[in-house]
Amino acid sequence: MTTFAWGNTPANKKHREMLYTVVTVESLGNLGSGTVVYSKKDKGDFETFILTNFHVVSSSVTISKEWSPIEKKKVDVEKRVVVKILWFNYNELSRFIGTRGKTADIVAYDKSKDIALLKVRDKERGTAFVARLRPPCRSIYLFDEVYAVGSGLGKPPFATIGTLSLMDEEIDGNRYMLATAPIIYGNSGGALFRLDNSVSKYELIGIPSRVSATFFQSVTHMGFSIPMQTVWEFLEKNKYSKILPNDCEEKKGKGKPL
Repeated sequence: MTTFAWGNTPANKKHREMLYTVVTVESLGNLGSGTVVYSKKDKGDFETFILTNFHVVSSSVTISKEWSPIEKKKVDVEKRVVVKILWFNYNELSRFIGTRGKTADIVAYDKSKDIALLKVRDKERGTAFVARLRPPCRSIYLFDEVYAVGSGLGKPPFATIGTLSLMDEEIDGNRYMLATAPIIYGNSGGALFRLDNSVSKYELIGIPSRVSATFFQSVTHMGFSIPMQTVWEFLEKNKYSKILPNDCEEKKGKGKPL
């Protein structure tokens, strides 16, 4: 058996910092993607969190009217069903050899912004492959080269490449970024990455969420992603600030990400 010692090669870097951080999310018949954004020990237990789109896990969230003996009337009761997460295993960096699955809970979501946060139930094991969220002090620009990574059509996560084309598109009252890296069904909830040359690391700059359409046809190379500003506000609002990067002064109340 041959052991491959790839070291810190460009291929190794792309695999470890992008491909291996993206997972498949299964939710009661729905299939999408997610990105691991945190995996650390806290008070003896591992905590692993995954970002995705709400529409990927929406079938696992139901609200129904139920009788309340305390209020003596029917009230809205929310129920959240556990979702399944699939990690993908490889030989020689790229040879797909199978999956490993874990269950996760939906711990926070915002339907209007199409974001959800999942917490893996496994407390004994974490993962070494965690996406770096773009810190607020790192600027992004039009023409930046970007990679969209996700489980398109249920396949193992794969990358497409393009450029950042718009940063201030507004759809249904929410802000989106437009990139030319193609995304298709199954990419939703995955990752939009770019290389931060100042630290030589690939960083998560957005969550692919929707594509353009014309004459009832999808335009896959015009994909819209939720920007980090929206993700940042969502995590702070739901008291998950520990997931956010802390290597910028802007994190300490001196500014917000773009």
